[in-house]
Amino acid sequence: MKHFTNAARIAALTAVTAFGLTACVGGAETATEAAAGTTGLPQAIKDAGKIRIGLSPDFPPMEFRDSDKKLSGVDIELQQKLGEVLGVEIEVVESPFDQLINSVQTGRVDLVMSGISDTLERQKTADFVDYFKSQGRLYTSGARAGEFTQQTDICGKKLAVSGKTDYFEQVKTLSKTVCTDKGLPELGILPTDSGAAARLQIEQGRVDLAAQGGENLAYFAKTEPGKYASVLDPLPAKPFGVLMKKGDTQLANAVKDAFTEIVDNGEYQKILDKWGLGYGAMTPEVNGVK
Repeated sequence: MKHFTNAARIAALTAVTAFGLTACVGGAETATEAAAGTTGLPQAIKDAGKIRIGLSPDFPPMEFRDSDKKLSGVDIELQQKLGEVLGVEIEVVESPFDQLINSVQTGRVDLVMSGISDTLERQKTADFVDYFKSQGRLYTSGARAGEFTQQTDICGKKLAVSGKTDYFEQVKTLSKTVCTDKGLPELGILPTDSGAAARLQIEQGRVDLAAQGGENLAYFAKTEPGKYASVLDPLPAKPFGVLMKKGDTQLANAVKDAFTEIVDNGEYQKILDKWGLGYGAMTPEVNGVK
């Protein structure tokens, strides 16, 4: 992920500590604008005048803290636009990634928007408004990119990947279909605590490859040119979605309609292009993974 600070848009972020770090995003609006914008929202959110959004700011360029420790990234800017369209304040609530889904179920937050993939398994207990076509990639150090020109080049190698992400299961499937099903040595998979830990394994020469979101790699290509290189075919893509409680149809439709307005007015594409992620543009939809 990558993030380049948009000071004008992020200046309204204010951190406080209450069950974690929170920040408020969005400018003030008139009472008339707020009343118009909140028409489709659940009454509890209208009454509160804000939507609480959970995120883990360690996934550049989707969400991270910049050199000034301010929240930055694609999701941060999209959240601000959602708040403007819906006529409510956005309160960002930070949590470790593996606690985000539970924070919706317990009511600590209304939504989660933190580079989280819409999957059929997650749809059993949550609903999604899909808004970005993510792309998982295998990568290695820039110096070793030439070693991986065909899929079977991964067989017998070692790969690091965050065990908390969908990529972990995807690379296990890849090892089976590309390697062991064809009688070739398996791809050794090292689960790590985070994408950053997987990158460290590459840097220290302990593994040959790693797997991470293409969004991260686009960010690193700008901030650390040549250090890493994407190789081979992309992993099966699953869209990022805004996650909410299962069955909260009113909120899902309000978020979808707000995203649609941001797409239609051009702000959505502008934000993606700014961060080098224009390839992931999509039409917002509810539970798009079937």
